[in-house]
Amino acid sequence: MKTNYYFSILFCLLLLTNCQQNKELPPNSPNFLIILADDLDYAEIGCYGGEIPTPNIDQLAKEGIQFTNFYTAQDDAKTRSMLLTGTSQAQVPSTNQLQPQATTIASLLKEVGYRTAMSGKWNLGADKLDMPVEKGFDQSFALMQEMANHLGNTRYMPATYQENNGVKDISEDFYSTQYFARKLLSFLSKGRKKKKKAPFFAYLSFTAPHYPLQAPESAIQNFSSQYDEGYAAIYQERLSNQLAKGIHSGVDNLALPSWDDLTAEGQTLEARKMEIYAAMIYDMDKQIGSVINFLKVSKKYDDTVIIFLADGGISVPETAVSTTFINNDLANLGKANSMVHLGDNWASIKLGNKGGTGAVSFDNGIKAPLIISSPLLKNQKGSRDKELRTVNDIVPTILELVGIPHPSESYFTGALSLEGKSLLKN
Repeated sequence: MKTNYYFSILFCLLLLTNCQQNKELPPNSPNFLIILADDLDYAEIGCYGGEIPTPNIDQLAKEGIQFTNFYTAQDDAKTRSMLLTGTSQAQVPSTNQLQPQATTIASLLKEVGYRTAMSGKWNLGADKLDMPVEKGFDQSFALMQEMANHLGNTRYMPATYQENNGVKDISEDFYSTQYFARKLLSFLSKGRKKKKKAPFFAYLSFTAPHYPLQAPESAIQNFSSQYDEGYAAIYQERLSNQLAKGIHSGVDNLALPSWDDLTAEGQTLEARKMEIYAAMIYDMDKQIGSVINFLKVSKKYDDTVIIFLADGGISVPETAVSTTFINNDLANLGKANSMVHLGDNWASIKLGNKGGTGAVSFDNGIKAPLIISSPLLKNQKGSRDKELRTVNDIVPTILELVGIPHPSESYFTGALSLEGKSLLKN
């Protein structure tokens, strides 16, 4: 009797080991592209009522599912850990590192044969074992800090960029948004030659439009004089657009800072900050368009699920920087050696989000845009999802689309359990 008991246990363990060692890629597995914006508000892009032109993001919404009741975590790193693991228990609060028991979606997909790549902000630990290549990514170009210069890598805010296992130097003509997109395309291009038939999982993690406000002058010029009428005019435009779209998230009687109380110089400064901020979002959309075009030219678009979201709109309060390297003269704002924040006044018009320390909060700073778009999602083109959804739901959605289980479904793995559910189910 005892012998049969031990034999049964041994048989189960051998069966489990065999299942784990024979993980196969399900047929017709789709590609995945996750695009994450940094501190982008719910109502700042076109399809959510924003005045900033974002034609590529808007097109994703037209061709896919637009979510209007989606929430992230308040903390930037926690949102990222939940996005990649599907559980709020993944992050070590004091260090931002991922728990050893937290398995990333990149690791799960790599195990079954996907090629995996990421480019952009990481912010999930900076030790050797915390690198993206140790968390499931075959190739990565990662900003290790929470924030950095967008233009160049000047001395007042130096940053560490890690390419795979080594530190990568960047040139002074570097612009984060453009470089992150180009680097991802480089990884995908090389990947196609190396593993031509393998599907990919790609993670494009922008730092735009996070502080500091910096953008190419050519992009800023597109918004010259657009914000000269002030806070209330832009708020009412966004509110009107949202009402027309049926996704109202603001309040009609919001007490806004008075534009007329500012001096002429103050108005010019405030308008200039918003012009730079808009340019950052505009250029991000442009780079998203270049990635989408690559997918279409390489005949991967029809087999790719694109997930666009933001990590919430909480902003860092503007702080004084006492250094000779900073030049915040009006004519210099937006350049590599400027360091300016959007500020509480503009942040106060963010619909459905919290800005700086003095701004109004409707949803505690965690309501964010989410779009899932793909020709593979039949009968969902141009649809809108109003159900309560969270960032923990992304991993279960991907697992359902691929058709593979999560390791927490097996008692023997010790993996943290998923907390979300597939976004493709009500």
